Parts: sequence; C-alpha cells; structure tokens
Amino acid sequence: MASIIPEEILRAGCVDYVGISEGEYTLLELLEVLRGERTPERVLGIAYLDAEGSFHRTQDRPFADLADFPPLDFSLITVERYLQYSSWANRTFMIYTAKGCPFRCDFCYNKEYHRCQWRGYPKETVFSQIHELVQRYNVNGLLFCDEMFGTDKRRFREFCQSISETGYNIKWGAQTVMGTLSNEDIELMYAAGCRRIDFGLETGSAEMRKKIHKFYDASRISATIKKCRDLGLFVTNNFILGFPDETPEQLRETVRLYFGTLPSICACCLYYSLPGTQLYSELEEQGRVQRPKTLDGWIQKAKKNAFENYSKIPTKELFTVLAFMTWQEVFRNSGRPSKGSVKLKSVFSTLFNRIRHFTLTTSFLEAFQLAWHTLKRFCFIAWYAHAYPSIRKKYDLYAKNLGRTEWDDAPMAR
Repeated sequence: MASIIPEEILRAGCVDYVGISEGEYTLLELLEVLRGERTPERVLGIAYLDAEGSFHRTQDRPFADLADFPPLDFSLITVERYLQYSSWANRTFMIYTAKGCPFRCDFCYNKEYHRCQWRGYPKETVFSQIHELVQRYNVNGLLFCDEMFGTDKRRFREFCQSISETGYNIKWGAQTVMGTLSNEDIELMYAAGCRRIDFGLETGSAEMRKKIHKFYDASRISATIKKCRDLGLFVTNNFILGFPDETPEQLRETVRLYFGTLPSICACCLYYSLPGTQLYSELEEQGRVQRPKTLDGWIQKAKKNAFENYSKIPTKELFTVLAFMTWQEVFRNSGRPSKGSVKLKSVFSTLFNRIRHFTLTTSFLEAFQLAWHTLKRFCFIAWYAHAYPSIRKKYDLYAKNLGRTEWDDAPMAR
C-alpha cells in the first residue's frame, strides 16, 4: 500500500521516507542517508518530502538479482507464532520460492508492484531454508506462497525431484493458474509430497475473464480437478464475486462453475477495489470511486470495512451467493478427495486444533477478539445462506446441485 500512496503517507508525518516496491537494498542505502554518507536523491526507489515540504519520488529501482540474497535467518523470529495447523500437516510454515507473476489480471496489483515479472530464488537458497525449518523447528508442512507456482517448467520439475530426495517426507501446498499443469505434472507434485493446490478461477464467465485479463484454458478445468481428487489432493478454487459491471447472468455462470468443479475447498470473496490495479483506475476515471486524499482518509475507509458494490447485481444477492458457498464448504461432506475423505467431524477437529494453537501463541485479548469476529461472521453467513429463498431459486443455490455439470438454457428466475 505504501508504494501506491507514498505522498499521503509522507504528509501524514509518521515517516520520513517511503520505499517503493522492493526494499532490501533501498533500506541499506537509506541507512547511509541517515549516517550522512549519501543524499536521498541518490537513493533509487524512494519518496520523501524536502525541507520546504515538496514531494519527491526518485527513479524506480531495478529489481535485484535474488541470487544475491542470503537464506532467511529464522532465528530472528519466533517461528512457533507462525506455524499453522492443516489437515495434511500440523506444523505448516509459509515460505516463498519466487517473486512476482507474469500475468496481467486487472484486479491485481502485480502490474504496478512486480511489473508482471517472475523471478525465482536459487534452489540452494530455498532448500537451505527448508532444511533449517525441518531440522531445527520440526516443521512438517510447507505452504509455498509464490503468486504463481510452476511458471518455469524445468525449475518446477527439478524442485519436485529435489524435495523428494531430501527424505523428509514433508507435505506441501502451492497456488498456480488453471491449465499450466499437465496430468504428469500433478502426479509429480503428489509424489513429491504436495497435498494442496490452489487455482485462481475467479469467475465462470468467459466474457468477464476476458474483461479482467484472466486467461486460462477453461476446457481443462474438469479434467484437472478430477485428476487432483483421484490422487487425493486438496483443491482450492478461488472465486471473486461482484466485479465491476458484472451481471446476474455472469454471476450465475460462476455459481455453475462452482457446482461443476466441486473442489475440496472453495475460497470465495467479494470484489474489493484495490488501489494500483487497472480496475481501480477505470473506476476512478469513471467517477465511481473516490480516492482519499490523506492517509487518515484511507484509514477511515479501511475501518468502515464496508462493501462497495460496483456490479449490476444487488448487494443482497452477492451476500447470499457468498454465504451459500461458504456454508457448503463447512457443512458438506461430498466432493472431498477420494483418499482420506474429510468428514464433518474432521472439520470441527481442524477448527479445534487451530483455536488451540492460536490461544497458545497469542494473548487472551487477541483470542477473544478472534472468537467475537468469528461468531459475527458465522451469524452473517448463516442468515444469508438460508433467509432468501427467492434469491437461492434465482441462482439455483441448492445442495442437490453439488457436482452438477449439465444445465439447461432457461432464463434466470426473476
């Protein structure tokens, strides 16, 4: 966020400099500025105010060679606070093997921040970190948080082979784009310990995918997810509801894609207008979104946390579809991986372990705030998932449709 609104942050008076994009080398040079060894205008990739209060932004810093960075020193943090419980590993830690993404989705900040460039860390750096996490901190699961895993096919296959050769029997997950993995790739990932794959499907409408520049081979969705489920992989399909100018008909296409793919997990959210993205710029040009002029304005906007609907779909309908999908993810038993099928009692067991882990690593006040937020969220989902039968009829929101792939072309109920 600081890279997107540097002037607002500086004029708030809370910092003297703002780093733009990556900050590893920028920070080192700023230390020289503070020691009087360098002037700020000679530091690439920063913004600052001069003595007269004028705003300055220096030339963007070229991306660093990730081979120049040493492995992360995990002794500088309390690793226990960052471990997560999952159904496939009870001590899961998140790390990166790469930065950036080559795609240009209009709802993502990638074009502004990473300039649509993908860069991988050297294999030696990645595996040095994996060795330390496993041997020193007893980590048995890894979640690779790369924006796009498997971009470089040769590197991808070498990685799978190398992690198998460690002998750690570690389980892991990653996110990628639908259509980039062949059946052989998926089998290789499973054999190397992968137990979760996240796909960013976003929308079931081909017209909307074209509009937001989300391109993938939709014809491979069913076969790819079936292959994952047959192996026993957990599949997370990510959907975004309520894109700008999205219509009820386009939303119903997303609902149908959700039913047809029937993933292990569905991560569904509402569209949020994120500064620095192409869609935000378009909304701003159309006068449909008002950009705060101060940092306090941004803070107040965030505190309100109010959903701003830019689609052509009534907000109540968006909430109902969101709640239905979320409710089904918690309480349905069908559609799970055929190996190690997850039952309802397993869902509650996972929830219990997560709460237990959270209470052991945070304060009582933080745990209470989480519990209160969770309760409010549950009530919201329960209400919208059941309170509006006419909306459920309009979008065919019925559990009996789980797994359904064939639909007629009848017009939507009004």
